[in-house]
Amino acid sequence: MDTVLKEKFEILSAGLKTILEEKSALKEEIRYYQAENRELKSALGKERSLPKNFGKQPEIDNIAGQNGNYTKKVAAIAKQIDVYVEEIDRCIAQLGE
Repeated sequence: MDTVLKEKFEILSAGLKTILEEKSALKEEIRYYQAENRELKSALGKERSLPKNFGKQPEIDNIAGQNGNYTKKVAAIAKQIDVYVEEIDRCIAQLGE
């Protein structure tokens, strides 16, 4: 009976040792992910603060104004293309007569 208890004790001891090793590994993994989480939160905080500190820059107004002019130019070109298409359609119609 002594040998049976001794074997069971050794099995339990080995299992406990394995569990303790896994616990230690998991603690290290938790520390790693906590550090990574802190870094990510810090980076996110910096990213969130950027728009607030962005400020108004004159280049932004220039770009916005240029985009407005560009839109007007594109609209004018589109109207001219429509005129040309109508003229081409009339010419084709005359050739068909």
